[in-house]
Amino acid sequence: MAAALDAVLVRHEAGEAPVATFDPSTGGLIVFSDQHKGARDGADDFRRSERAYNAALAYYFHKGHTLVELGDVEELWEEMPSVVIGRYPRTFELTRRFQDASRYWRIFGNHDDLWSFPDAVKRLLRPMIGENLEVHESVILELPAGESTCRLLLVHGHQGSIMSDVYAPLARVLVRWLWRPVQRLTGWSPNTPARSWDLRNTHNRAMHRWAEQQEGLLLLAGHTHEPVFVGGSKAEQLERQIEEIGNPESAAGRSRLAALSAQLEWTLAARDDQESPESKTERQVSNAYFNTGCCCYRDGDITGIEIADGQIRLVRWPDDSGDPEPEVLAFADLAELMESGSAD
Repeated sequence: MAAALDAVLVRHEAGEAPVATFDPSTGGLIVFSDQHKGARDGADDFRRSERAYNAALAYYFHKGHTLVELGDVEELWEEMPSVVIGRYPRTFELTRRFQDASRYWRIFGNHDDLWSFPDAVKRLLRPMIGENLEVHESVILELPAGESTCRLLLVHGHQGSIMSDVYAPLARVLVRWLWRPVQRLTGWSPNTPARSWDLRNTHNRAMHRWAEQQEGLLLLAGHTHEPVFVGGSKAEQLERQIEEIGNPESAAGRSRLAALSAQLEWTLAARDDQESPESKTERQVSNAYFNTGCCCYRDGDITGIEIADGQIRLVRWPDDSGDPEPEVLAFADLAELMESGSAD
């Protein structure tokens, strides 16, 4: 995997992949990945999340954000592209608004790598999203972070993985002819709701180790369907909020402290039962790698990475009350990240 990601950077250095300046003062950035839009049948993981995703697109468009769709937006291992495109006209219409406003970046993943071919993009995708659309393997965005410049590598994250990259032709056959019929019959989805955002699997840990070795670079990927915000787990976010409250004098403050303390203990107990030893060991490592999670959880929620107001945030739609608003699950200050050397 490290060699594959190194090759991605080489292509940027050679001018074969885009490096662009992004000014967050003109609006934020929202990154979503792994929608896996299908045929709106029992094998379509996105159909439950369509409502949350469309609401999020409307919200971020009017907020002035730039939208990044970070790969596996369409499920083309299971379905023909014309079928998928015809099933979600409203979602494509909402996406097109960003493209028309020159606030859209599109990255291809392993399940929609058809878009790595410009002719396919021209014939099938541009009529839905916009005539000037380009789809990239990766993008580097450079944005100010205090007195530093933050370089953000946006890539789907399948590069170098065995089944998703090396043995992709075999994986396509297995997905289309074995997994898809089973899922159509049962409607079952393996994408469990987002409950944690620590480093939980080998792929995410490998991505993080690579990112830690890069100078002045943050890595933002998808692919694993597991949100990652290293150094900013749910428990650590709760601890930070409790510390900020201190010793409140008001009844409302004490009530808030009580609620946060209960959430912290609830989270710690669940995490200790479920975490692998590797995840516990790596919990405190530097925050150089972020993962969006996905937009096809079985409960209909979606997660993404938002950059705005000098912060990088892991967000979930809908919020804890079920309303169409973002719930901030974890956050960090970009300038502090750069100053602390977490990306150096």
